[in-house]
Amino acid sequence: MVDPESVVKILHDAARLVKDGEIIVFGSAALSAWLTSAPGTRDVDIVVHPHERGDAVEAVMGELSWYDERFDAHVDVCNAETLAAPESWPERARRERFADIPRVEVTLLHPHDVLFAKIERWEPQDRDHARRILNELPMTLETAERLAGEMPHRTGAIRDERRRFDFEAHYGMFLELLGAAGGG
Repeated sequence: MVDPESVVKILHDAARLVKDGEIIVFGSAALSAWLTSAPGTRDVDIVVHPHERGDAVEAVMGELSWYDERFDAHVDVCNAETLAAPESWPERARRERFADIPRVEVTLLHPHDVLFAKIERWEPQDRDHARRILNELPMTLETAERLAGEMPHRTGAIRDERRRFDFEAHYGMFLELLGAAGGG
């Protein structure tokens, strides 16, 4: 389990392996940069540009690696297509660089974008993370509808009917949660 305080060290270690490029942090680990009550996570989900620079990260820091064994933390290097977030997510993302690795930009999704990326799956931990996000960064129904409209499930970028169905069904559940949080 990766605690929020460990995310910066893990990203620094990944940046040392990438050397030159971009690391996009899109899962629950991104919340550690934004929330005071950020949850722990099973892993750190990233996309690396250029993609081939992620091979070293996956080899050294991936699941069941020596890094995972030693620090009880691993990194999942994902394809860009795995990042199913609202189209405008780059406008809200936080960008940072480590002073000793200036050629690597670390991009952390805004919590609202992380939340929308979780709606398709919407497991109990996703709902818990959504509650934490809405407690610290409330969202209006208008914002929710705008972000939902930008999701690849609705723009046609995701064509898999099951994934689209899951997003729509879980989006209804999210709206109930949003209303309970005072945003609807």
